[in-house]
Amino acid sequence: MSRPDLHAHSTCSDGTLTPMELVRVAAAAGVTAMAITDHDTFDGIDSLQGQETPIEVLHGVELSLRDMHGLHLLGYGTAPAIELRQVVRELADKRLTRARRMTEKLAELGMPIGYDELVSQCGGSVGRLHIARAMVAAGYAATVQEAFERWIGNDGPAYVAGERLSMAEALPLMRRNGFVPVLAHPAELDKDDLTLRALLESWQRQGMMGVEVYHPSQKGRGFMALDAMVRRMGLLVTGGSDFHTAAGDGHGLLGSMCDAWLRRDEDLAALKAAMKRTAIDMD
Repeated sequence: MSRPDLHAHSTCSDGTLTPMELVRVAAAAGVTAMAITDHDTFDGIDSLQGQETPIEVLHGVELSLRDMHGLHLLGYGTAPAIELRQVVRELADKRLTRARRMTEKLAELGMPIGYDELVSQCGGSVGRLHIARAMVAAGYAATVQEAFERWIGNDGPAYVAGERLSMAEALPLMRRNGFVPVLAHPAELDKDDLTLRALLESWQRQGMMGVEVYHPSQKGRGFMALDAMVRRMGLLVTGGSDFHTAAGDGHGLLGSMCDAWLRRDEDLAALKAAMKRTAIDMD
């Protein structure tokens, strides 16, 4: 059986492994196919073009959306079209502006962090996780969790809201650019089953094609009920570790969702078929 991991982050967003390191570590962990789904950038997957990789690597991206807390959209395609690349680049630029404002607020609070050095270390895409790690390294917080809870979380004194797309904007953007949109980690929306079902139905009408059922955050709620609901709705079922670092930061380790994801062979094949159809529809 295949062992796919369709949600992983490299140093091109907020992961700790370079794209090639990420692929090699995934292969060593027994993953047979993966997607690099960096936040607001295709730089990671682009860096692998023309290079031989030990396993299959899919084009992916993850967008944070403004509709509600925890709402993220994964996208998968054979190659991103120009419009999608442009929008993603603009979102990445806005992330940098946000990061600069947050480091300025931290400096005002007596916790200076070098913004230019941070950008250089992070390859040009800076998120709150990067800032939290820098705070820990500088001794301003004992852990990444403390940095979020005390300073840069949504209610923290150094928090700056991000500029994001809405689901109504992101879904047609992906579809017309040949990408398959999949709701990421629905458990992080913290909705009851009836509310989640209503949201999924609404988003499906707008063009959403799948749901990431097999994600570490879903373990506490159980996988089977969500799996059954998503399949009854005719949506794709996907899964991934949301890997960021082997050190452990609340996300999963590469390949960690495979054992729970029993129908992963057919689900991976269905996703690939949808990617091909979506690419053809764009032409």
